[in-house]
Amino acid sequence: MRRPLCLFSIIIAAAVFLYLELFSEHLLANMPPDMDGSCITLCGTVSFREYRKDYTGSILPVLYLVPEESSGNLKYVQCYMGSSEDYVSSIGEKVMIEGKVKAFTAPTNPGEFNSLLYYSTQKISYRLTGARVTAASGDMSLVPEYLCRTRLFFEKNLDKVLEPSDSAMLKAILLGDRAYMDEDTKDLYQKCGIIHILSVSALHISILGMGLYEFLRRLKVKGVVAAPFAILFMYVYGTMCGMSTSAFRAILMFSLRLLAPVVKRTYDILTALALAGLLLLIEQPLYLYNSGFLFSFGAIIGIAYVMPQLQPVFVSKKWKMHLVTDEEDEGLWKYADKLKESFAASFSIFVVTLPVYASSYYTYPIPGFILNLVVVPLMAPLMIAGLVCLFLAPLSTVLAMIPGILVHYILTFIGFVCRLTENLPGRTWYIGHTDHLRIVLYLGVIAAFPIASEKLRNFFTKKKRKLLGEKAYIYEALRLGSLIAAMIMLCFQVRPDLKISALDIGQGDAIVIELKDKTVLIDGGSTSKKQVGKYTMIPFLKYEGIGTIDIAVVTHEDMDHISGLFEVMDDMEKGGIRIENLILPGITAENKGENYQKLENRALELGIPITYITAGKELTVPGTGAVFTCLNPGSGTVYEGANEYSTVLHMRYGDFTALFTGDVEGSGQEQLRGIIESSGDRYKNVTLLKVAHHGSEYTTDREFLDYVNPRIALISCGRDNSYGHPHRALLDRLEATDALIYRTDRGGAISIITDGKKCSVSTFADAADEKF
Repeated sequence: MRRPLCLFSIIIAAAVFLYLELFSEHLLANMPPDMDGSCITLCGTVSFREYRKDYTGSILPVLYLVPEESSGNLKYVQCYMGSSEDYVSSIGEKVMIEGKVKAFTAPTNPGEFNSLLYYSTQKISYRLTGARVTAASGDMSLVPEYLCRTRLFFEKNLDKVLEPSDSAMLKAILLGDRAYMDEDTKDLYQKCGIIHILSVSALHISILGMGLYEFLRRLKVKGVVAAPFAILFMYVYGTMCGMSTSAFRAILMFSLRLLAPVVKRTYDILTALALAGLLLLIEQPLYLYNSGFLFSFGAIIGIAYVMPQLQPVFVSKKWKMHLVTDEEDEGLWKYADKLKESFAASFSIFVVTLPVYASSYYTYPIPGFILNLVVVPLMAPLMIAGLVCLFLAPLSTVLAMIPGILVHYILTFIGFVCRLTENLPGRTWYIGHTDHLRIVLYLGVIAAFPIASEKLRNFFTKKKRKLLGEKAYIYEALRLGSLIAAMIMLCFQVRPDLKISALDIGQGDAIVIELKDKTVLIDGGSTSKKQVGKYTMIPFLKYEGIGTIDIAVVTHEDMDHISGLFEVMDDMEKGGIRIENLILPGITAENKGENYQKLENRALELGIPITYITAGKELTVPGTGAVFTCLNPGSGTVYEGANEYSTVLHMRYGDFTALFTGDVEGSGQEQLRGIIESSGDRYKNVTLLKVAHHGSEYTTDREFLDYVNPRIALISCGRDNSYGHPHRALLDRLEATDALIYRTDRGGAISIITDGKKCSVSTFADAADEKF
């Protein structure tokens, strides 16, 4: 059997996948609720030290402590020191440390970052903030400690000779330290599909490891000596940089590549890759859910397994034979073939890593295809210039600045070409999420692709020689067609007729209404969650495959309803999700506060059309059959506060009706009650009521509930909020109507799906689902 280790690794990976699907909670850092936020004292051994940014942007020392009582899959406690001036222990020291516990949590909204899974994968059980070492003893571990100090020494050298932004980039590229990088730059590289250049991986090995090995061989050092020396050097380098999964994979494959001739064996890239994957999964099964691990291995599988079958499509020797007439043309064709080979590599990597994008990021950066062809060739001179800076800086700052100029211009050029793509139409493919079953089926097609290609080639060669010779495009079309069909199966989204999602954004409101291929957003803000637009709203929209908000409705100007909307607008300015229309309450000038005016000005800056809506106006979403009717604010009415003029929308879709009430209260609620009372049965007996003002005691009174008589009552509020929302009196009134009550503070994001007749409600956090 060819490559038995590959088959064995696939079987092990499948077994690990099934185990994780059934029992992954046993590997996660689930803590008792009462421990979160408590102050504790720990004793343990310092395993690793680095410097990272905290939520304020300050750079703080971070210790990774192995507690004396550590056991199982979770090994470390991450300790953010209180300040950079606190005593920082050496690696290997035994310490007593105190601090405040910060537990990692599972997401409560689709698309949100899963900090619980991420840190559990790193074997970190929880975090201590404001940590302080109260006692220390024992000797340091010499090798790890001096590697850590060497890394810090190199980082200081980069700071001496480079501009802060350039230094931060090289710290990430050469030393695996992203702590100093600007968040906007990270986002830019992510959106452009070149974030991989910041990882210590095969590119570093080819430049550093192979460079050292070839240098030793040129000095006539025997392979049996040069190979172990180069391997040891790369292992020490990888350890200094943190030994990520991509670094481990690259160093192991590099080691096998050098040792194969020494032991007189043939090196096989797929077998080496299988061994690396097998060792990593044995050490931590959760890596199978880690996007970095999957991208690292997927890229190599694409190049080594898929690319040989696709390369003939991109590099055709037949046409070259007909068109090349002289040596100059021959040289041009060599460059063209190199370009085609690069494109074939990019496409092969895309084919294999597409499921990772669909399951982890929900988008694909289209410019990445071209940008990687431009950026990757620049990485070798960038890294070499950076290394020269590292080693010249201690000797002469002036001399080190010379290669620093090259570093600056290369990084400036990379940033320039990335920003050129920011506002290109269609720069991001909003794939949306896909399920594990479709991913498994897709990977089955990829695994069978080379085998099927070989069978198909043999068929054409033996039975249809004329077709293979003169109409080979039929053979190529059949092969590519199978891949395209698999991609369509993986990425095709079946959307419900109507889906309403109330996001769990803490103390605030954000409601996303999906009407087939149209999207309406009602509010988006929070006062209890920071950057709710960046970390909750935008990830949810990507998860749903939404790249355009057709209508954004703002009920009123309070920050717990608009803070995230400003972030969506900022993202739009950088080429992100677009807002096509903004609907604001049509109120008098004296009622317009500072936030209202900021919204108007920001929309004008971005070219977003603004519509002002008042009671009696209808809002239709073309091609959906849904009709929204505004019931508040009244035209020309002066209100005492923003809550009173909240936009209230009644929605009708078939037999399904919903009432979205914002924070309406006071005179606004009285007007709303009057309109409902005077309109017969038009607005009564609604299917869904979005309860006003997060469940405040002073809204949604008994008389109002008698009119609307909701079947479902939805409350958006923050956990343990200081306002006491939802109030007990309000809950008693809702329970008296026999309405089903759903709360974002308990169930996470709440989704209602309907075809206009039947309806189902599901909660994200506890996976509950009710149909009626």
